[in-house]
Amino acid sequence: MLALVMTTACAVLLESSTRAGSPAERYAGADVVVGGQPFVPRAEELRTALEGLPSVERAVPELSFPTTAVDASGRILEAPWDGPSLGHSWESAVLGPFALRSGRAPAGDREVVLDSVLAERLGAGVGGSVRLTGPDGLRSYRVSGIADPPRKPVRQYAVFHTPRQARLLADSAQPVRALGVRAGDAADPEALRRQVEKAVDDLYGDDAGMVVVASGAGRADAEFWDVPSPASVLSSLVGTFGALSLFVAGFVVSGTLTLAVAGRLTEIGLLRAVAATKGQIRRMIAVEVLLVTVAAALLGVPGGIGVAALLHRILVRGEVLPPSFPLAVGPVAPWATVALAAVVAQLAAFAAARRASRVRPVEVLRESAAPAPRLGWRRVLLGVCVLAGAGACLGAVAAGRLDGGGGTAESMVLVLMVGVALLAPLICRVAGAVLLVPVRPLLPRDGALAVRNLLRQNARLAATVTPLVLSVSLTGTLLCVPLVTSQGEERAQRQRLVADHVVSAAGPGIGTGYAERAARLPGVAAASGQLSVGGELSRADSGDGDAAPLVGGSLVAMRAEAVPHLLDLGVRRGSLDRLGGTSVALGDSAAADLGVTVGDRVRVDWDDGGRDTYRVAAVYSRDRGFADALLPRASAARHAAAPLDDTVLVRTAPGADRGAVERELRSLASDFPGARVGDGDGDGGGASGSGAAAGLFVLLLLTMINLFTAVSVVNTLSMATAGRRREFALLRLAGAQSAQVLRMLAWEAVLTCAVALLLAVVVCGSVLVPLSIALTGSAVPALAGGPLTALAAGAPVLTVATVSLAGLLALRSSAATPGGLARAVS
Repeated sequence: MLALVMTTACAVLLESSTRAGSPAERYAGADVVVGGQPFVPRAEELRTALEGLPSVERAVPELSFPTTAVDASGRILEAPWDGPSLGHSWESAVLGPFALRSGRAPAGDREVVLDSVLAERLGAGVGGSVRLTGPDGLRSYRVSGIADPPRKPVRQYAVFHTPRQARLLADSAQPVRALGVRAGDAADPEALRRQVEKAVDDLYGDDAGMVVVASGAGRADAEFWDVPSPASVLSSLVGTFGALSLFVAGFVVSGTLTLAVAGRLTEIGLLRAVAATKGQIRRMIAVEVLLVTVAAALLGVPGGIGVAALLHRILVRGEVLPPSFPLAVGPVAPWATVALAAVVAQLAAFAAARRASRVRPVEVLRESAAPAPRLGWRRVLLGVCVLAGAGACLGAVAAGRLDGGGGTAESMVLVLMVGVALLAPLICRVAGAVLLVPVRPLLPRDGALAVRNLLRQNARLAATVTPLVLSVSLTGTLLCVPLVTSQGEERAQRQRLVADHVVSAAGPGIGTGYAERAARLPGVAAASGQLSVGGELSRADSGDGDAAPLVGGSLVAMRAEAVPHLLDLGVRRGSLDRLGGTSVALGDSAAADLGVTVGDRVRVDWDDGGRDTYRVAAVYSRDRGFADALLPRASAARHAAAPLDDTVLVRTAPGADRGAVERELRSLASDFPGARVGDGDGDGGGASGSGAAAGLFVLLLLTMINLFTAVSVVNTLSMATAGRRREFALLRLAGAQSAQVLRMLAWEAVLTCAVALLLAVVVCGSVLVPLSIALTGSAVPALAGGPLTALAAGAPVLTVATVSLAGLLALRSSAATPGGLARAVS
């Protein structure tokens, strides 16, 4: 039932994310949108061509650039739900349409119109002033008007300038992001779209793919193409954790069914004795499991819908989802969940019934008293192959031969768990034999008896250990992989940085004027911003110039003369002193992918439609977390989507007062809200924190998975203990007191936890150590100490409490008394 609760909750949220669309905001008033990603090349030519179409009334260029408002306390006002905060030309307000509520359109360079949502949050009115960020820092503007957005709530803030001022602030050679086409009243939308597509094809030819023609719901995709929607973020998270929940459910249900069927070997043997066939036994178990699945669905599906509603409410309150985001409860998610649960349960039932159906009637008593000690050779071979495959992948991670090491490591924990589950009885038998060595001299009675019981019933031990190992190893991996990744990024940053001060961006970026002004401060030897530029790298062959092969990499532009003073990139070939003009430096990975070296030429196809050719001046090794290509700022900056640096690096001149320079940088930061001054040991550009959605969902889903696993452990231990009444009666007949039996059970629980935690440490270590070696060079990974300690401490408490209570109830049963045993035997 709990498995259905988890998977149904994820399925309902996944269905909600697929149904929830993001409506257009800025483009809601346009019939067709021609959007660039990010720019529309040759925008004026395209505008002229579109306005020449018979159905087009007007083609309006949409110019936008990042800008943020600052309140009276100096705090940056970020747009809701990770949306953009953008400045625009008032000319494009008609595309919303944004209707003036009060005031008038901006008439001067220092006048703006605010959308009503932003104005309300700022407490600004017509005639008042507002402070906005720009390339040259913070500026004050007069509010000339307030306009209502086309719909509420909004995912973005809008600030409108005069067309002239907007072009200056955009600071780009191709500032137009889109063209909104408005048609006459009698125009057919589909016919208009086809006409626009033909005009685009005629103008751009083979390069028509640089722009997107959208209408209807597609306008929102053109508007928010570079901003993930809440629905897309939710779907990726829910899909991942839904699959993870199904994986965990399969493990837990399989173990529980195996133990339940093993407890019925006597019944199955008697059925075989009265001529029941193997197929009949398997069908009986399959039908029983199906009935249990249906009964669980009657409670689990409504419970899952309730949990989905709870998660939805939590995400809305945490501002991960907007209040308007709907929770769609339709028939698809519940039926799909029940179907998947039935398939998983039937597979588990088949695996559990397969061996039980083979038991001969004459062997039933021996099998029920002491299960066969050996695993099938096929299962052992499969388990060894799975573990070997996982080991090979993790070895490749440690050697740095696999990209996306964090994702590979997280997936490998599931593969390792499959191998551990296949070999669990064998592993538990070996672990029990190892534990017997120290336990026998330390606890010669209760402890030694507990270990021998575990060795005799290693299948029961494996059924209990497996979910515990899964819970601890899965939690440990998901919590620690981000820490190890962050540790690796910090190490790479420390190795790469020569700068004494790192100014990082708390908002969308730092105005390019900060680095220019920082370079002129007294005591500063060199300063440069790191500007991300959109484009694709390719090899420029000397023949026809075709690209072969293409690499979509990260491009960073810096002042060429400042780079050797600010960064130590571990140059393998060439020299950074040659960077500048038409020369570029490439990372090892990009150079290898392109098949180029120092002296070869590469081509950059910029996102704004431009194209430049550079000669490779250097190849560097420290490209992890930095950039595939380092370009001279003089030639690359004009192609940037926005005049905002991700990071500014500053080097203090020899003999200068480092503290004085830092104070000057902090004083300068007051004109650039969002600029955070640190030193060379701190975080500096390139590192990115995990989103609120990912962090919140990891905690919520891990909590659910651990609760589910805890309940399954309680069920497994209760079933296993309740099935040992005759064993307890024999011990009582031999003179053991109830307290001695309970102490033996408690030691069994402690030793079970010890085996589970030891295996979990091995699984986690197998994943985290290779990742740590690859990213940090150290075999000691960063650990989430608090949660793991709580989990490791909670496991023994849970198992001991469960076994003690179940044992106490079993000892009070008549079947567990010597008289009850005698009556049962007679």
